[in-house]
Amino acid sequence: MQYRKYLFMIAVLMGLLSLWSCEYEKIYPEPLPPVTDTIHYSTDIQSIWNSACVGCHSPGVTPPDLSQANSYNSLINGNFVNIADPASSLIYTCMIGNGSMAVHTNPTQANLVLVWIQQGAKNN
Repeated sequence: MQYRKYLFMIAVLMGLLSLWSCEYEKIYPEPLPPVTDTIHYSTDIQSIWNSACVGCHSPGVTPPDLSQANSYNSLINGNFVNIADPASSLIYTCMIGNGSMAVHTNPTQANLVLVWIQQGAKNN
């Protein structure tokens, strides 16, 4: 009987020690460098759509239509861009964190889209 008590106490102590020995280190992503240049829709933003989005977001498939000929009008007229609050723009929020398109894009691309919206979402 004594043997079982000691064995139980040792097991409990080992369990507690193993819990205290766990260490969780938070890993934070490196901040993206600030974009200081003017973002051009026709070259900077459309290239993102061409490389990561047009396969599914093309005419008649899944809105918004991000094909070369229709993307700008589709984003602006479809309320995917919010110039008053760029960080809440649907096109941007889908590209970050747990957004539905985050697996198809990267943080650098999302940051470019955000800066483009902050710069007024111009069709340049």
